[in-house]
Amino acid sequence: MNDNDKNNLSKTPEMKAPMRRYILPLLAAVFFLIVTLRLVHLMNTSGEPYRQYTLRSTRNLIASVMEARKLLKQHGKSAFSKLDEMKSNQWGIYLYVYRVSDCLCLYHGNNPNLVGRRLDTFTDQLGKNLHQLISAQIHNPRNPHGWAHYFWHRPDELFLEWKSSCNQAVTLPDGTECFVGGGLYGVSTEIEFARIAVNEAVHLLSTRAAAGLDELLSPASQFFFYGTSVFVAKNDGWSIIDPMLKKRYKRDLKVFKDAAGNYPFKALLQNLKTASEAQIVLYQRSPASMNLAKKIMYARKCMMGTETIIVGTVIDAPQSAWQL
Repeated sequence: MNDNDKNNLSKTPEMKAPMRRYILPLLAAVFFLIVTLRLVHLMNTSGEPYRQYTLRSTRNLIASVMEARKLLKQHGKSAFSKLDEMKSNQWGIYLYVYRVSDCLCLYHGNNPNLVGRRLDTFTDQLGKNLHQLISAQIHNPRNPHGWAHYFWHRPDELFLEWKSSCNQAVTLPDGTECFVGGGLYGVSTEIEFARIAVNEAVHLLSTRAAAGLDELLSPASQFFFYGTSVFVAKNDGWSIIDPMLKKRYKRDLKVFKDAAGNYPFKALLQNLKTASEAQIVLYQRSPASMNLAKKIMYARKCMMGTETIIVGTVIDAPQSAWQL
């Protein structure tokens, strides 16, 4: 080893020491900046409408559909050109208009070839009839933004994915009854979607009692969305419709742990002792990542006949942080 090499080796620790001193402060500064920007964003958007929705893309879709409804109510079919201008490639938003009386497509902002075709001829891969699904929601007070979820594919693409559409009833100036809507592909499910599904299931079981359980079990129903469905359990934690098996099955849910070692159903029952609804975080092992996948369970107590039961669903936590 020559003298130059010795000199270089002797200088290396001295050169690295200042770098080590600056790493932690630099990381702390970056973290502080991220938190500050997030707080500023939340303050700036706290007054935005539709704050019950987590993702900005969802809020933008609702705003577009509501604006389109206003334009159609005022200008009728002459508003179609304005709907073209509302298409957003950034968010993947486009609009459509269907006539209620015969399900005929009057306008489609993404596929003009659908104009003149009837929506009641379309079913998704789970057997959901799209016209029946949407028609049932546009006047549903428990679903004020008319959400419908179906397993579909983007135009000219191969693979299927979940799509959520927001739909609103509208009467054109000439008296034609229509609905206007728009959809989003491939977004994370919203906690509000879980609330809507659970509230609808509560209404079903409160009015039809045990006779309504069969509808909850149908993959073609509104209760199947984003790979999940609605579960039903007795007040003591024993399942009626199992949350993971998605069928009638009796087992004690309180004994099951999530991937983080927590007992989510035990926590759910504890929370529901003092509240009519509860939201629990739980974790699942993910084959695609070393990190655990975060999920959210939302549930409510209700009466099914004379029996107190728990109705809920388990969804993936919203993933698209950049859209918040």
